[in-house]
Amino acid sequence: MITAEQKAHFDTFGFLVLRQLFSAAETEKLVGEYEEIMDEDREGRPFKGERQSIHPFVEIRAHLIELIDDDRIYGTVEELLGPGFVWVASDGNYYVGDTQWHGGNGEPPVLQHIKVAIYPDPVMRDTGSLRVIPGSHIPEYQKKLRNLREQFDDPSKEPFGVPGAEVPAVALESQPGDMVFFSENLWHSSFGGSPGRRMFTLIYYGNPDTEEKREYVRQFQKRTKAMFHPHDTF
Repeated sequence: MITAEQKAHFDTFGFLVLRQLFSAAETEKLVGEYEEIMDEDREGRPFKGERQSIHPFVEIRAHLIELIDDDRIYGTVEELLGPGFVWVASDGNYYVGDTQWHGGNGEPPVLQHIKVAIYPDPVMRDTGSLRVIPGSHIPEYQKKLRNLREQFDDPSKEPFGVPGAEVPAVALESQPGDMVFFSENLWHSSFGGSPGRRMFTLIYYGNPDTEEKREYVRQFQKRTKAMFHPHDTF
């Protein structure tokens, strides 16, 4: 599904954006189901400007479930994570406010994992697009960025002398129909988005093909309510 150059791009920089992977008609249908789920969660009440987050998300709609193994997504994830990767969870969100920088802690991950972000609306650098620090999925680089955690807890802090929105980064600007693939170990953030900006994500992990990796999955599953908890529809 992707070229050798695109695979090298992901391995080196930690992200890949595939433009117009889905048609306008397909996107319109996805957005319609997205809105139905969000509206049902609010029990028909209007959105009041507070973050709304739903886990699981695509698992509760037959059409959205098809995204999980759609060849355009499945094939790309398989190229990036290798065969035998596993489905983990999904979420749907109305975001409110900025999302400060967060990412890996400088330790090599036991299992590689990827998020596929889908934005129903155009998002630009200063209107809520995902921002990433290229290459920051690599543990040696992550160690130099750990001070950014101070900003996540207190946005007024400036560990590198600039506010979060001015940290050097690439904005993964997106149009409806685009798919954003990124390592969750990559340092990422979002700034300037309006209340209620829409996004949903699909999460995949690499093949737990050793006992160490399987034990990691077991312990992760015990700590969370959604991750590695297959929905009844599965």
